[in-house]
Amino acid sequence: MYYLIFIFVVLLLVAASISDFRRREVPDSISYILIAGGLLLSFIYSLAYGTVSNLIYMPFSILLLFGFSYFMYRLGQWGGGDVKLLFGLSMVFTSLNLFSNRSFIALFMNILLFGGVYGLLGTIFVGIVKIKKLKKYFKFYDIPFFIAMFAIIILSFFVITAPLNIFIDVAAFMLFSMRFVFLVANNLMYVKESVSKLTEGDWLADSPKDKNGKNIVPERNTGLTLSDIKKLKESGAKEVTVKIGLPFVPGILFAVIITIIFGNPLLQILSSLYI
Repeated sequence: MYYLIFIFVVLLLVAASISDFRRREVPDSISYILIAGGLLLSFIYSLAYGTVSNLIYMPFSILLLFGFSYFMYRLGQWGGGDVKLLFGLSMVFTSLNLFSNRSFIALFMNILLFGGVYGLLGTIFVGIVKIKKLKKYFKFYDIPFFIAMFAIIILSFFVITAPLNIFIDVAAFMLFSMRFVFLVANNLMYVKESVSKLTEGDWLADSPKDKNGKNIVPERNTGLTLSDIKKLKESGAKEVTVKIGLPFVPGILFAVIITIIFGNPLLQILSSLYI
C-alpha cells in the first residue's frame, strides 16, 4: 500500500511533466485523478493500518501546499496546473515528521530548494542553448563580467582552502546567475503565438488594442482565461506575444522524488553532523 501510493503519484507527475514540456500545460484530467486518487488512497491507508494521523493533518497539508501554490499563481509565477497538482499532493503528503517521506513540510521545503535549483539551472541551460541569440542582448560589460566570475570560481577552488573557497564559489556563481538569468528571462522567454493556438493559462506579454486604444484583455498577473481568448478571437487579432516560463512541473516531480527517498535531506545532513 505504501509503495502503491508513491508509484501512483510519481507516474502521474511524469505524465504531467511530459505534457508541460510538450504543450506548456497540464491536462485537468491528470490533476483530478491525482486529487481524487490521492484522497482515496489516503483513506484506504488509514483503514488498512488503523491510523487517522494522515487524515488529521490533511487540512494543514492543504493549507500549506495549496495555499503556497495559489499565492504563487496570483503573483503570476505559477500556472493553474501547478496549483491543482499541489492540491493533489496535499492529499498524499500528510505527515508532520520532517524525517518522514510523507511529510508535507519536507515536501514544501524541498520544492523551495530543489525546485529553485531546477528553475535556476534550467534557465541557464536555455540561455546556453540559445547563446547565439542571447549574445546580441549583452551589454559591453557582460562578457568581461562572466569571464571574471568563472575565473574567481576556478582560482578560489584551487588557491583558497575550504570552507572559504566554497562561500566564494557560491557567491560568484550567484552573481553570474543573477545577471545571466535576467538576460534570459527578459529576452528569450517571449514568443509570437497565433491567437487560434492560445490555451487557457497562457501568459500574455502585451495585450492588443481595440479601435478605441484600450486593451482587449485586461492586465493581470494570472494567465489567460477562456473568456480572454474568446475576446481576442472576436477582435480579429491574429498574433500576440506570449511569455513562456520554464515548465515547473518537472521541478515539482524532482522535489517529490527527493522527499520520497530522503524526506528532508538538509535535516538529514544536519542531524548526521551533530549525532
